Amino acid sequence: MRRIVAMIADTHGGHKLALCNPDTRWEDENADGTRTWSGPTLTDTQRWLWDRYTEHMGQVIEFAHGDPVTLIHNGDITWGVKYPEQLVSSRIDVQPTIGYYNLLPWLENDNVRTVRLIHGTPSHEFGMGSSSRQVAQMLSMGFRDRDVATSRHAVFSVDGVRIDCAHHGPTSGIRQWTSGNQLRYYLKSLMNDSILRGLDPPRIVARAHYHTYCRETVRIYGEREWVSDVVMVPAYCGLTHYAVQATRSAYLLSCGVVAAEIVDGTMTQICPLTDTLDIRTEEAL
Repeated sequence: MRRIVAMIADTHGGHKLALCNPDTRWEDENADGTRTWSGPTLTDTQRWLWDRYTEHMGQVIEFAHGDPVTLIHNGDITWGVKYPEQLVSSRIDVQPTIGYYNLLPWLENDNVRTVRLIHGTPSHEFGMGSSSRQVAQMLSMGFRDRDVATSRHAVFSVDGVRIDCAHHGPTSGIRQWTSGNQLRYYLKSLMNDSILRGLDPPRIVARAHYHTYCRETVRIYGEREWVSDVVMVPAYCGLTHYAVQATRSAYLLSCGVVAAEIVDGTMTQICPLTDTLDIRTEEAL
């Protein structure tokens, strides 16, 4: 049997530089009390992200070729209100609505049967995974034949292949030439924790939060060989003014999906589907 696990993260619905389905609609009310329906006016960044997102999703569905797909959103499905600059709307309910519409195209594919939403950063998800829980409830009501749930930190078993998913983890490194070091140290420690407890380490460890893709493989030799991969799932979010500060003026905007193929209980390959955009302004003076 063949299964595909598609992992996305940091879609940050509700910010003008984050992923937003152009078909999103929410209810408004005019001054005279008339109910109307409103929708977003996408920014250039949002149009670029949506085009990349739908392209990547189509590539995953084509790669699956009708086989079952499990979708994992690895946290920060909304933006929150701690950093209110450039919100799509000041209304809190609009953010999970955008989060719902962002995932909707996945479930319109019949082979996407299972969806798991991992809790993200409290300031982005209104505390205690509130946004993830609300989006999961909306999806469950709209698609009663699908398996939709949330978790703070989970180890999923997909045909026996264990995938450890949580939002927060290590950075990929603070220098280009040290990229991946922190991920390897983190993964090796996690693997040793399992081995010392007499357990097999997870085959895949997925983390997010740092809006970039990175993958590292660790092998530990003992009574036998243990092999695990750690992946940092990229974002679908532009570099906000806060993100520019937090990343010390990063200028490469990356987005994408990480797809893992599992055949007959064995992880056979990890396929990153990513795009990168240089957002610096070039000017001749």
